[in-house]
Amino acid sequence: MSATNAFYNYIVNPVMRKLLNSSLHGIVSKNIAILYFTGKRSGRALSTPLSYAREGNTVRFLSSQNTRWWRNFRGADAPVSVEIARERFDGSARLLEGESPEFNDGVARFINAVPRDAVIYGLKLDGEKKLVTASLAAKADHVILVEVTLDNS
Repeated sequence: MSATNAFYNYIVNPVMRKLLNSSLHGIVSKNIAILYFTGKRSGRALSTPLSYAREGNTVRFLSSQNTRWWRNFRGADAPVSVEIARERFDGSARLLEGESPEFNDGVARFINAVPRDAVIYGLKLDGEKKLVTASLAAKADHVILVEVTLDNS
């Protein structure tokens, strides 16, 4: 585990979980959700706070290949829950990685909704704070996208 991953796993994520589950959640719940899922190999209940973008019943989470949580969604859709502003929604998650029109569109939608995250992934924005598509092509093998389709939302 890298020092950066350890920092997030043991310091940032626990603090975020507590904040998101407190009466002060409004400070961060506009941009941060908690994704609940089952470990693919361990079978353990897991959760991680993540930046999110929501469009109707679709919630998108962007991450780096350097993290590990998203590996639980490789191969097949998986049941998950997403907590947004202290409200919990059930859904199904699927992993999108590598260049494809669906991946590119999903990443663009995420970055256009949460432009502050572009710098984290080395993506460039234009003058209107929209994703420069060419910058995604250069970083596509370092970025993954998990899309959750919410049930009955």
